[in-house]
Amino acid sequence: MEHEKHARRLEREADRLKEHVDEVGREIDETRQEWDSKQRDSSIPGAQPDPGEEEERVAGAEADEEELRDRGGP
Repeated sequence: MEHEKHARRLEREADRLKEHVDEVGREIDETRQEWDSKQRDSSIPGAQPDPGEEEERVAGAEADEEELRDRGGP
């Protein structure tokens, strides 16, 4: 009996965490789309690299969200 209650509690927690992961994924997608839009707009200061300066790479910035989820995060 007690183990069944514990199992249900863990299942609810797993569902809650999955919802949170999905929400964070949506926020990441929205932020990425907003940043991409700003990079295309030359009136946004700092959105494009200075002429002659290479864009700085950030580790994991281009990582696939599903791959990160499978590996347990960045």
